[in-house]
Formats: sequence, structure tokens, C-alpha cells
Amino acid sequence: MPPALADWAVELADARDTSQALAIAVFDRMGGARYLNQGMSELLGGAAPDRPRHAYLANPEFARLLECREEGLIFKGWLTVSDGHLVTRTLQASVYRKADALLVIGEFDVFELERLGRELARGNQQIQNLQRELIRKNAHLSRALEELRDSEQRYRRIVDNINDPVLVTDCHARILSVNPAFTRVTGYSAEEVYGNRPSLLASSHHSPDFYAAMWQRLLSEGVWRGDIWNRRKNGEVYVQRLTISTVRGERGENLYVAVYNDLTEDRRELERVQFLAYHDALTGLPNRVLLFDRLSEAIRDARRQGQRVGVLFIDLDGFKPINDQCGHEFGDSVLQTYAQRLRGTVRECDTVARLGGDEFVVVLRQIEQLEQAGWVADKVLHGLRMPFTHDERSFALTGSIGVALWPEDGDEAATLLKKADSAMYAVKQSGGAAWLFASTLPVALSLDAR
Repeated sequence: MPPALADWAVELADARDTSQALAIAVFDRMGGARYLNQGMSELLGGAAPDRPRHAYLANPEFARLLECREEGLIFKGWLTVSDGHLVTRTLQASVYRKADALLVIGEFDVFELERLGRELARGNQQIQNLQRELIRKNAHLSRALEELRDSEQRYRRIVDNINDPVLVTDCHARILSVNPAFTRVTGYSAEEVYGNRPSLLASSHHSPDFYAAMWQRLLSEGVWRGDIWNRRKNGEVYVQRLTISTVRGERGENLYVAVYNDLTEDRRELERVQFLAYHDALTGLPNRVLLFDRLSEAIRDARRQGQRVGVLFIDLDGFKPINDQCGHEFGDSVLQTYAQRLRGTVRECDTVARLGGDEFVVVLRQIEQLEQAGWVADKVLHGLRMPFTHDERSFALTGSIGVALWPEDGDEAATLLKKADSAMYAVKQSGGAAWLFASTLPVALSLDAR
């Protein structure tokens, strides 16, 4: 540090930590965040450095930097970083590597900031539009309920044309009427439900306490809103957003009007997004994030039960020439085929994950003897050698497998993967088509990163 700045070390450190113009971060070799300043935290979508790593590993360009083994300045230029969801940002960045740490120092692109500002303004405008639309719809619903009290005929005309299911009960929760949308969604006709209770639709997802709390809120406040799982006539269970309101009938009695919004498609899309956050999009296998969770869980269980955990790091031999000759579409189908073969080779309690490219990892739980991991490695090699055809041509691949064991080869997930990776690389260098225990490697080789 220049002498002129020595007296300002605290102020400079504070400026570094809170700067929003600079994005500064330190990551370990596996992508875990060791340090994020305010600018990088906002860039990656949150201030907590221990949030799920997929938030920034979602960008392949950034993931490749994590895999680089060179020391010093390993990248300088424009770097696109994703927050793992919808927003990507471009930085003028310098990336340095030292030992197992990665230092990223980036400056925000002025044009990118202006673009984000415009997007934020558009987003705010959309929010205002949605608020006005909600006010408009709420006003419309209030008018509809008012007309319900005044005229049953007018109510029926409105309710019958509402696209969402509507159900009306008397004060004893007996169904008085439903609209056509109710029949379309549930499968029950108006004649089938008349006089019955809404419990006709109940699924086994909710306890009696749930329904008791619903009625208590409805009786005390006159309205209940929430998500509820119901069952269609055909037995299918689905989720709805339900609003129940209390209204006065013509004779002053309480009526209950329930309006449903079917959330089935929204829930399916949410489940799809959540699945892709922890699984490989091509093969459906667990990705790196879920692999670390599964391996860490297996280690915890093995520690309690006095067992071992095996890790097989697998690299397909000869995949690249086939992918180049036959095209990426065929290459993708090959990876999908081998993913299924690997899944069929191990037990249900074991995990098969894809790290990317033609690299796979198998986590073996409940290992009693060291030899068990070797037996599984033999089974994997046998399955890999089974041929497949393309355009009447027969192909067969082999594999290079490194085997690491807990606790002999390490006490943490990252260490086991590193040892298994080194053993796999040694097999690869020796010609492939074999497997090797990490414990048989020289110490220097087992500690070297590829």
C-alpha cells in the first residue's frame, strides 16, 4: 500500500466492502463464496454468502473459471454473471487465482446500469398497472357481490360467466349452487353437489385442525383466503387459491361464497423450475449443487452409523470423437443413455450425478467393506462397454473411474471429490478403461489439482 494511504486503511476497507460501483468476491474451488462485497452481493441477488451456490454457477462462463487450474491473472475482459434466475449483468472484470481461491474484481458496465435502470422503471410501471388492475377487479367483485344481494337472477348471470369456479353454501355449509366453471374444474355437476358439504372435495392433504382454523377465521372475520388441496371427481388431487366471503341473504341469514383459482399449472411450473435448479437439464440427474448436498448427507449418516461412503468419479473414454463425428444431438442421446445405465447400476439409496460434459459422479451409501466400491466400479465399467448403434454403425465407450472413500480419503465432500477426480485422471493418463482407488496414488499426485 502506498505510504500516503497507510493512514486510511480502515476507510479504504469500508469503501471496498460497501462499494456498489465495484463488484468484489472471493470463491473457493468448488464455488463457495468466501467474501462478497455489497456490489457483488447485489449482483448475485442477495447479501447472504451462504445461499445456494446455483445462483452464480448457473452461468457456464463463470463455472469454467472455477475449473481453471492456472495461477495469477486468469481472465480479463467482459464477464457475464447471472443471479440464477432472470437477470444477467456484464462486468469489466479481472479474475485472479491463488491456491484454491478465486478473486473476482469487476466494474459495472455504465450502459448495463442504464439498461437495468430502464428495466426497473418498466417494472415499476408494470407494478402500477397491476395495482390499478387489481383495484379494478376488486371493484368489479364488490359490485358483483352487491348485485348478488339485490337480485338472484342477476347474480346467476354474472356467476355463470365467471371463468373461475364459484360455490355458494348456506349457513350450515350445505351447497346451494355452483357455476359452470366449478363443474368444468371438479367434474361434479350442480345436481351431484346440491345439498352436500364442500368436504365432498376434500383431499388428505389437510388435517381437521386446518379446517377448524379456516372456519374460526371465517366466522370471526367474515373472510378466509389461502391455498387448499382438493380432489376432483376422477380422484386427481390439485391445488387452488380459495377465497371464502360471508354475505347476507335476502332473509338476513349468512351465506358463504367461495371463489377458486386453479393453481395446478402455476405449481407445475414452479416445481419444474425448482427441479432444474438442482438437476441437470439434459439427463435429469442431480447437478453439482444437489450432489454436494447428497454427499454431505451421506457422510453425516455414515458417521452416525459407523459405515463408509464411496465416491466414484467417472469420465467417459472416447466420447468426444463420437460427439464430433455424429453431431451434438446424437452426443446428447449418448449421455442420456449412459446416465440411465449408471442409474440402473447402483442401488436406490445411491446417487448418480452429472457434473457437466461427459463427467459423472456416483455416491455409494452404507459401504461396509472397501471392496464393495470396487465391485460397483466393475459393474459400471461393464455397463459402459455395452455397445449402441447410430446410422447402422456400432459404437462402444469405456470409462476412467477414480474411487475415494470416507473416512479413509477425507472427511469432507469437497476433499472426497478432489481425491476421486485425481484418481480418475491417473487412470485417464494410463489409457483409461479401468478404475483406481485414490488411496493408491502417491501423496503428491493425490494433492495436485488437474
